[in-house]
Amino acid sequence: MRGPAVVLRCLDAKSPVLREIRAGLEEEGVPLVVEEVSEGDAFVLGYAAACLSSLDVGIGVADEVCVHHAKRPAGSPALTGPLSRARVLGHNAARMVVGIPLK
Repeated sequence: MRGPAVVLRCLDAKSPVLREIRAGLEEEGVPLVVEEVSEGDAFVLGYAAACLSSLDVGIGVADEVCVHHAKRPAGSPALTGPLSRARVLGHNAARMVVGIPLK
């Protein structure tokens, strides 16, 4: 059983993008669990991750980064952005958990 954490689902758990997302979350003090899957786009991965997260926040990484909240509709993520903004999106995912304003 995992503790409270944001769940990140991705196609490649060795991607350097994940290091940036993890850094953003850690800087805000929020833990992350990474799950590698075989298929899906960032939106599908993000929603599935949010539904699996005990904190209701999930991140999907494919050709972009998608931050989702489990209480939002599946097709309506909270945030999306290019891989180059991964660290900021990690910060903002953590801020959604903590309940402070987004960057």
